[in-house]
Amino acid sequence: MISSITIKNFMAHSELSLKDIPSINVIIGKNDTGKTGLLKLLYATVKSLEVYSLKSKQSDVVFKKELSDKLHDTFMPRKNGLGDLVQKGSKEKLDVNITIVGNNGKYKQPIYFSFGDRTEKSITTCTEHVEPLINSSINALFVPAKEVLTAFTDIRNIRENFYGVGFDDTYLDLIKALSLETTKGRVATELSQVNKSLEDLFEGKIEQTGQKEQPFVFKKGNQQFAMQQTAEGIKKIGILTTLITNRQLGKGTILFMDEPETALHPDAVRQMVEMLVAMSKAGVQIFLASHSYFVIKQLANCAKRDDLNVCCWNLKREMGKPVSNSFHDLIDGVLPSNSIIDEALKMYDEEINIDLK
Repeated sequence: MISSITIKNFMAHSELSLKDIPSINVIIGKNDTGKTGLLKLLYATVKSLEVYSLKSKQSDVVFKKELSDKLHDTFMPRKNGLGDLVQKGSKEKLDVNITIVGNNGKYKQPIYFSFGDRTEKSITTCTEHVEPLINSSINALFVPAKEVLTAFTDIRNIRENFYGVGFDDTYLDLIKALSLETTKGRVATELSQVNKSLEDLFEGKIEQTGQKEQPFVFKKGNQQFAMQQTAEGIKKIGILTTLITNRQLGKGTILFMDEPETALHPDAVRQMVEMLVAMSKAGVQIFLASHSYFVIKQLANCAKRDDLNVCCWNLKREMGKPVSNSFHDLIDGVLPSNSIIDEALKMYDEEINIDLK
């Protein structure tokens, strides 16, 4: 899991630092506060370590090259390259310190890298000695805001054959993970419960077909539906069943989700949060970005009920200034002051004013 981070001069952020990062983290803030960017930065770093560790078993590999490539293909910057990730107007370089811990604390790897606004594709300042992961004890998954199942084959062809800029590595990596065959066998009790909860919620489940053109169907009783006929919300989080049963999502997974509540009814949103809590108890670390009051309130309820540390990353931006940040543990069930709640209160006040007229 990611245990600590310090990030400086990254996109809209001058500095963001956090230690003792818990299993569940929710990032909130208005549009253009850099929520997705933070998810991608953390994902690219962990995924680089995962890929580096796998390749090191068969050949000599340099971590900084894997990191450079993954950052580039995850953010897909313009012709200026990676330098576009450096905070605009800053004279300082982008600096990142991330500590990754795994294998029940036996593995601990600090990763540092830095580059300036003229860097195109190759990072030169980076941790030189990186210890490969032990027995693939950590892996990273990113579930982007857009679902991938409807255009599954097309996305893969566009990226692998034409390097299409519309779909970055978060899409391609997820498609590769979903392509692995599901297997029978026991999974952690909490993850088995997640699968059951998903099936109960949607009254069916997404299954692999083994066919190239239509690799997935939604099975409901004796009926099967193509992805084009399946509801957006089902496709968005229904893939968790496949990722659990093909062993891509389990203990040691660091799961990044960008607005997972998209296209879900509030009841389904609350149930999804319960599933995320169950996954965290099975050893999955979760980072999600959200605009939903239901997400953060249900997380606060779960934190208080189960005595869980849930960290709320509250991002705020004032006109002409970098994004500011504050961190709040939701274990007491109390939400920090934030724009989501502010808008809910404004709408309530508006209703009262209308009634009083």
